Amino acid sequence: MSKDTLIAVFDLDGTITRRDTYVDFLLFCFRCKPLKLLKSPMLVFYFFMYKSGARSNHWLKARFLRLVVGGTKSQELNELAHKFCMLTMRYNIKKDALTEIEQLKDSGYKIVLATASFSFYVENIADQLCIDELLCTTAQVDSEGRLTGEIDGLNCIGEEKAQRLKVLQSERGWGEIDRAYSDDKVDLPLWKMAKTALVVDPKPATKSVAGRCEYQILRWK
Repeated sequence: MSKDTLIAVFDLDGTITRRDTYVDFLLFCFRCKPLKLLKSPMLVFYFFMYKSGARSNHWLKARFLRLVVGGTKSQELNELAHKFCMLTMRYNIKKDALTEIEQLKDSGYKIVLATASFSFYVENIADQLCIDELLCTTAQVDSEGRLTGEIDGLNCIGEEKAQRLKVLQSERGWGEIDRAYSDDKVDLPLWKMAKTALVVDPKPATKSVAGRCEYQILRWK
């Protein structure tokens, strides 16, 4: 690919999907394994630790992962991820997002999905969406292929997401990112990389940022 290649970058949760896929995945696992619900009080405790400012988002995400699917073998995890992907594609994808991606691909764009979601399920979703490049968070596995419940590296969010995109940009020999789509102000570093920043279905705080930066707001169904 050359510096003339048209690149569009999409966030996933709240941008392409209506709901947070990680929360949906955890709830899906609870439905598949009801006994895991016995651990739900600890999830509430972890959440309040995060909201109080005592712990980071990275810490919270890893604790939820460990409590709900820690120790899961790769084959079982792949089966869960495939079923979850099919449900996501059926019930949690904005139709306007699909239309936008299809129109961009028809116009010659390469599509990058840059998300904090975990690779073990988001790779399935990216395949279904016909994504060209995927940047995401990776879950750590042990020597036997079981989830440890820790994150391998950094959570792919905010500055880390933008940095990974810059590395990919360099590796592929791309020029400037043409378009960047997200629903959340945490992706301000991503928007700043693009010629055109597009803010999808923002909440009030993000809408305020979009207004100050004069970014275009999209409303998708």
